[in-house]
Amino acid sequence: MRELRDNAKRKESGFTLVEVILAISILSVMVVLNYRLIKNLIETKIVVDDKREGMFIANSVLNRLTRELQLAVTNPKLMPPCDTPTAPRPNAVLIAEDGSRGQGKGPTITFAAREAGQYIPDSGSRSGVVQISYRVEQDPDQKGNSDTPGLLLVREEVPNKNPVDLSCKKAIRFPITNQLVNLEYKFFDRRTKEWYPVWTGPQAAALPGIIQFSITLKSPKGSLDTYTTAVALN
Repeated sequence: MRELRDNAKRKESGFTLVEVILAISILSVMVVLNYRLIKNLIETKIVVDDKREGMFIANSVLNRLTRELQLAVTNPKLMPPCDTPTAPRPNAVLIAEDGSRGQGKGPTITFAAREAGQYIPDSGSRSGVVQISYRVEQDPDQKGNSDTPGLLLVREEVPNKNPVDLSCKKAIRFPITNQLVNLEYKFFDRRTKEWYPVWTGPQAAALPGIIQFSITLKSPKGSLDTYTTAVALN
């Protein structure tokens, strides 16, 4: 009977030290495992969101370029540059030149397109033929950046009609993205059946058969991704 009473007293006295230590150890292991699981989930979400943001920027740029290049026309010819509006119209319908990264400039493509539909404040949208240029420029806000600096992809739209000086006063110019790292074009010539990195000289008098463009963008978190697409012109 005394032995039964002693067992009952031990049961009523609560957990032993060994049981408490064992419970704390199990709880610690579970906390560590849950922390690692939650940490991995958060890190994965950050990476996925970063990739999604980069793809959204790339998709916007590529879709805009593709849509507007599909509207390219061969008449009228391109206007002279706005800094020399009195010069004769060049015998060109699309000009693409390479640039020098060392001078803070990059590739430029200029073409005429119909009904680009760019919104104009207080005056609806433009119709008819406009001259569109895409330029790669150095971003002054990112100078001195120790990481890979982003470049500006700038879009400019000017009504393609005379007088040129008045059309240039109606120019619309704005950056498409400041996350650009590199932009490359390739042009397929129907006559020679070859690809060219630029489209100038006699070639510029006609539209290329296909334009391929590759853009390398820096995501908000700094990762670099390259996206490539191509558009066939009429």
